[in-house]
Order: sequence, then C-alpha cells, then structure tokens
Amino acid sequence: MLAILLAAGISVGDAGGIEVAPPPRAVGPKVDIAAIPGGYRVTLNRRGVEQFRSLLDQTDEKQAAAALRDRAKAIREGADPDEAAAGKLELLAFVAGSQIPALRAELQDKAGPGGAVITVTGAQAQQLPIPESRPRLRRVAGVVRGVMPLLPPETRGSLEGLAAVARTTPLSWRVEPRE
Repeated sequence: MLAILLAAGISVGDAGGIEVAPPPRAVGPKVDIAAIPGGYRVTLNRRGVEQFRSLLDQTDEKQAAAALRDRAKAIREGADPDEAAAGKLELLAFVAGSQIPALRAELQDKAGPGGAVITVTGAQAQQLPIPESRPRLRRVAGVVRGVMPLLPPETRGSLEGLAAVARTTPLSWRVEPRE
C-alpha cells in the first residue's frame, strides 16, 4: 500500500516540477503609530486589520453618535457647563456617524495581504492639549518629554506617534494596502 502511494506521489510530482513556497515575510506589531507632518500614520498588520474590522462591524455608528450628543447636552446643561468639551463631543458624534461606515468600507476594499496603512491628517497643535486643571498629567507629560532623548528609537517613535494622535484634530484620512 505504501509503495503505491509513494509511486503515485512521485509520478504526480514529476509532472509539474517542484513547487517553491514564497519567502517568509517578517511580521511586525499589530499596530504601529508614527507621527508624520500634519498628522499620523497607523500601520496595521493583517491580524490587526481583522480585529479592527471586527470592532467596526460590531459598532452601531448611529447609537454611538446619539450617545455622544447626549453626553454633550449633559455637559452643556450641567452644574459646571463646559462649551469647549461639549463642542468636541459634538464633533466626535458627527465623525462617528459619518466616517465609521466609510472607514469600514475602505478597510474591506483596500486592506492588502500584509495589512493596511491608515494616514490621518488635520490641524495639529504644537503642544499636547493638557488643561491646567490636570496638574499631575502635566507633570507626567513633562517627565516624558525630559526622558524622550534617553529612550530607544523605536520606543521614542511610538511615544511621538501617540503624542501626534493627541495633538491632531483629524480632517481627512485614507487607507492604503500594506504588501
């Protein structure tokens, strides 16, 4: 029986030659955030794209937008009204309602075999917007700024990317395939 299987395997293998597998590809982190002029770039590997797509599929953008609008209304009508915070929540509600379906479709259409690259551009503040009412957070940000030159380049790049996310008010984005 074994001889028959080997003979069949050899005869089939001889007909088409030897199949060569593609070279292995280095796999990076699921998510990498890098600062770019005027915004930031989010690089997702294939597994990261699948998880992000799953999260977007589970998100009801209308419900999220309504919850954000309700929260903005509560902030405006609260004991200590904050018009700036309410305005930001209104903007987030608009973005959630209008951009989540478009991002979901773009990820479905444009994700490549290696994942996707999402480039976000917009208005950028020079410094992290930390309110005066958060003194501990301001001290932590100062310590991080002081330690940055001592960090390894990849860690420094990640922190700069996160800072770019916090400083950027998104105005446009695009999704590109990652090979």
